[in-house]
Amino acid sequence: MPETQSSQKVQEFKTFVKANPFVLKKVKRGEKTLQELFEEWMLFGEDDQTWFDDEEDQGEKEATTADKSNKVAGMLSAIKQMNLDEVQKGIEQFSGAVYSIQEVLSQFRSKPKQQAPYIHSHSPFPFRHD
Repeated sequence: MPETQSSQKVQEFKTFVKANPFVLKKVKRGEKTLQELFEEWMLFGEDDQTWFDDEEDQGEKEATTADKSNKVAGMLSAIKQMNLDEVQKGIEQFSGAVYSIQEVLSQFRSKPKQQAPYIHSHSPFPFRHD
């Protein structure tokens, strides 16, 4: 490529990157170098779907992160609104109920039956002589 055409392509790539900053995410994560991105841009062009797949993936990651932070914030606000004395009472009642259930179950458990001693004659045959 002549020098002017090469520098023109570099300028076009810079414009593409400025318009689509998500392209540089792979460079920042260390997955690709800027040279590799430039070469892909030269091969595939700026309209290739691979550029926009990265943008969608990034959008999904950001949405997932936002959902998680909203859930955490909701949990924290719920914890702040809890009356700890009420929670303690509830735990004590639950513990008492579990203990009561264990007591009832232990009463219903049958102790293992002891087998009656096996009484038989010294004869190896199961029938009796008349």
